[in-house]
Amino acid sequence: MKNAIQITKHILLLIFVFILTGCSNESPEEAIKNGWSSEIKVNDIISRQKTDVGRVVLFTAQGTDEGDRFEKVGFALLKRQGDKDWDFIVSNMTAITDDSYSARHSVLHYKTDNGNVKELPIAFGYVKNENITTVTADVNDQIKEIEIINTKLGRYFYQVNAWGPIKFLNDNGEVIERYGI
Repeated sequence: MKNAIQITKHILLLIFVFILTGCSNESPEEAIKNGWSSEIKVNDIISRQKTDVGRVVLFTAQGTDEGDRFEKVGFALLKRQGDKDWDFIVSNMTAITDDSYSARHSVLHYKTDNGNVKELPIAFGYVKNENITTVTADVNDQIKEIEIINTKLGRYFYQVNAWGPIKFLNDNGEVIERYGI
């Protein structure tokens, strides 16, 4: 009887440890996946940018639904909790299509530690058209160039505190495409 109680205690302890471990987001990828209720599989983390709120992570993903054939580009606002864990705050995505670009402007609403609601605007997307050499948007009330991040998977961009319209320009500074007002 004493052995059965001891074994039961060990089993309960192991179950408790597995539950706690299963609830942690030890990587940004896990935090994003769990934040989207496992609707997506994160393919790649493209870039990370530290902000006053937390870390903005630009990523690519694929939907877990078999009918969802488009790869996506998105961002997530994450906050570091302790040494390992990441807390998912908010996220948004857009599909990467066969168009010359895929873009989105999003205004995140989040609560601060003291309960105030704040806004964080972000412009992000994917550029396919090789003639597009520059992306611009209104950043802190000034038109600024947004860095195009070149990877072996494609060309991506994102900018915190950016408002639309997002303009896509060629080498001569002429607008090729435009997203937003």
